[in-house]
Amino acid sequence: MPVDSSNHLDLQPSGVAIYRSFSDIEELAAFLPEDVRLAQLNCWPFSCTSMALHFETIQFNFNHVNCKLYAVGDKYPGFLTFTFILHEQGQPVIEDNRLVNADYVFGYDPHRSANLVFPGNATHCAVHVRQDLFEACAETMDRLDLNTQFVASNHAYIPESLPPLRAYLQQLYELLRQLSPLLYKPDFQQLILRDFLPLLISAFPIQQERLKPPLKAFRRSHLVKQANDYMQTHTDQPLTLTDLCKALGTSTRALCYGFQEMFGMSPMSYLKILRLQSVHRTLKLAKPGHKTVTEIASQFGFYHLGYFAHDYKKMFDELPSATLKRSN
Repeated sequence: MPVDSSNHLDLQPSGVAIYRSFSDIEELAAFLPEDVRLAQLNCWPFSCTSMALHFETIQFNFNHVNCKLYAVGDKYPGFLTFTFILHEQGQPVIEDNRLVNADYVFGYDPHRSANLVFPGNATHCAVHVRQDLFEACAETMDRLDLNTQFVASNHAYIPESLPPLRAYLQQLYELLRQLSPLLYKPDFQQLILRDFLPLLISAFPIQQERLKPPLKAFRRSHLVKQANDYMQTHTDQPLTLTDLCKALGTSTRALCYGFQEMFGMSPMSYLKILRLQSVHRTLKLAKPGHKTVTEIASQFGFYHLGYFAHDYKKMFDELPSATLKRSN
């Protein structure tokens, strides 16, 4: 990995390398440092490979997810989160109501809630940098332009300077994937801590706002988020499209258009996914002999058990009875 010891702060290494594989979306949400709710946007079995290198002041988190994913919630308190698209299949990310591609670093305004749609079969890297460390390093490098106004911009278009930074992260990703013993060596960890922040800060041009092309904005992103929040708290209640629109004070046309634009599906298809996830969660936590599959499915609005079992198996690769049996 490239080494540049100039303009660095004295940091003590104590890194922990982590490799995890997830088939349960809620277990992934619990693993992430952000307090976010996750919903998959495809009806097939979920899988995610997560690798991380954690220091006290900087954390590198790499995630490769097999399906389209919606993430909404609070960011990691006390940290700035710089998100990168490392490997993608030509599909952009929707971040805070706008499309961003692999030429962007994004998501680092700590005062904005996370609100992202990630494409499937893509690898993303979130680097969490403690805010006081970022500010101290920027000051050391005489980058006073990286101030609160810069952070509030939440994204930077840096196609010219991003490739070396992405290459650095890809090398770190490969070392984690290979379970390299280098990652546990204090001297190597010290190099990472000394090299990365100067490399990150140098990647932001001083006049970076002049480089921003116009970003496509999704006018109904806020409406979709409102609908998601409402659905999350009403998965166990009868809810039609008309009911949802009435609760949100919007039209069916606007809501359907917003969901199709953001998620590529209708509101009711999305609600079915949320309810299937709720059934899955409840079946995993059910106590022996207390609940049946029929009772739990009915609790979340599934009354035709044949269709329910088909959709459940398609999404979780097992019958609901098998999930309930494993909980016993």
